[in-house]
Amino acid sequence: MQLADVLTTDRVRLDVTASSKKTLLEKVAALLSKDPNSAAERDIFESLCQRERLGSTGLGSGVAIPHGRSPSQQDITGAVIRLKKPIDFDAPDQGKVDIFFALAIPDECSDSHLQILANLAEFFKNKEHLHAVRSIKSAEEILALMQHGE
Repeated sequence: MQLADVLTTDRVRLDVTASSKKTLLEKVAALLSKDPNSAAERDIFESLCQRERLGSTGLGSGVAIPHGRSPSQQDITGAVIRLKKPIDFDAPDQGKVDIFFALAIPDECSDSHLQILANLAEFFKNKEHLHAVRSIKSAEEILALMQHGE
């Protein structure tokens, strides 16, 4: 499963405003719940918060990959949010975060979500990808970059 397999342009938001980790997770849950095979927004939000309590999903370099499992989630679904102004997200490098790739994962998911998480970590390690994501102007460009950047 590739990054572009779990992402659609209607779940990409650029230059969003969020004042806190909680607000960001609420916005991500709203986006992820738009998919017809997704769990309810509240279930997704709670699963994301539960995962964050285990430890931050911040990678460093201004990137985080919040993700959570939900029993009513049918497929792995992704969403991207780029913030106007970075926020504290308890990242390991202590830096603020402005790029979020979130995943809603079914409870009974195989290891495919681990492969997606590994692909995301690899994608965001690339400084050119980070620069591109921060300067891209449309959801279509984000999707194209994810398709070709893997």
